[in-house]
Amino acid sequence: MTTVDRPIASYQYLTLDAVRALSCNGCGDCCDSRRTDGYWTWGFLPADQFASGCDGQALIIPLALVDGVWRDRPAREEDAHELSATRFRCSAFRPDAEGGGSCARHDQWRPPVCGEFPVGGDALPKELAEHGEARLQTDAFPRCTWYHMVVVPEGDPRLSPA
Repeated sequence: MTTVDRPIASYQYLTLDAVRALSCNGCGDCCDSRRTDGYWTWGFLPADQFASGCDGQALIIPLALVDGVWRDRPAREEDAHELSATRFRCSAFRPDAEGGGSCARHDQWRPPVCGEFPVGGDALPKELAEHGEARLQTDAFPRCTWYHMVVVPEGDPRLSPA
């Protein structure tokens, strides 16, 4: 089934505390552009590909689609641009036989975005306060714990039943 013919799921509405209480299910779709047909991208990628925080080994590996196959490619200057859309794979992601996986660096240093996605950091409560809701950026990940979730304030009539 492709993303085009996948049924559209309805959204779940949960409080910030409720979404932050959920645990990652290890689908790995946020760790590798290949798992989302290239839709998911890294964005800003420093020239050292985060090797300085990872014992000298590049963590985020840029990808290119060559003859229908995703292949590693060298980092380019434009990958370091703030608005870049770098397709990538994370060298710390360890796939498992069931199609999910785990992060080999989960308990070590990781780029801040790894700990912030999709419900950590300050952006989510700020968006909730400013707009009265915050739609999680997980639409590309139907296997994700947080797929199709919207954060709403306590008492919101849209809150999903427990």
